[in-house]
Amino acid sequence: MSNILPNYLLRKVLVSSLLVVVYSPVFAQNKLAHERSAAIPHHGYSNASVRSASVLKINVFAPLLGYSQFSWEKFTSHHSSLELGLGIIGAGKNLHIDHRPILSPNYNYRPGHRNQSGGFFELGYKFVKPIKAIKMSINNFGIVNNFEGAYVKPSFIMGAYNSNQFSHDSGAVKIRRHHSFGALLLNVGDQRAIGRRLLFDVYIGGGAEVDNVKGEDDLYGHPFVLAVAKDNPSVNFACTAGFRVGFLFK
Repeated sequence: MSNILPNYLLRKVLVSSLLVVVYSPVFAQNKLAHERSAAIPHHGYSNASVRSASVLKINVFAPLLGYSQFSWEKFTSHHSSLELGLGIIGAGKNLHIDHRPILSPNYNYRPGHRNQSGGFFELGYKFVKPIKAIKMSINNFGIVNNFEGAYVKPSFIMGAYNSNQFSHDSGAVKIRRHHSFGALLLNVGDQRAIGRRLLFDVYIGGGAEVDNVKGEDDLYGHPFVLAVAKDNPSVNFACTAGFRVGFLFK
């Protein structure tokens, strides 16, 4: 009996040691995963830093259309943000005046430029569908990811500008016109981040537009900001699109 007891205890010690060796990597992995997931919300960012975060964006191709546009996006909640845009008409390419048809009786005009100048502002509110967490890399997870995802953005835009055009009675005489406009738009787009600071935003939108453009103004829309279909004397259809690059500030 005295020989059996030490052997039984010895087997018990060996089995216990073996279990510790086998299960220790599993416990270590679970602990590491728990520490990593716990580190994301606490060390990656805080609620205060997210709420103070904002993105400054520039419309990349706007200067080719004769204006420049800057947008400021402010985080408001996990699924939404406020966006304010400012445009400077004339801070870009000096566009040519639209040519009259070659068969027009007033075809004897000189080429000219619009020399456009003016501005506009846009106010919109984004409703964002955030990217699923499983698609995010832990190394890149941070404040910038709160601005990522597909979105719908109702917006209001209003502006005014002056530009040259040919006289309605002559293809050679240039006159100066003043135009003002306003529009309610519904935009859809997608915004993605590269790294911790840089964002790309692609969007397209359309909606109702009103302006003071008359038939003799030789314009069917606003070549600097919106493309407008003049289907109705009072309310028209406008569309817009663009590509923006943004930088995160926090």
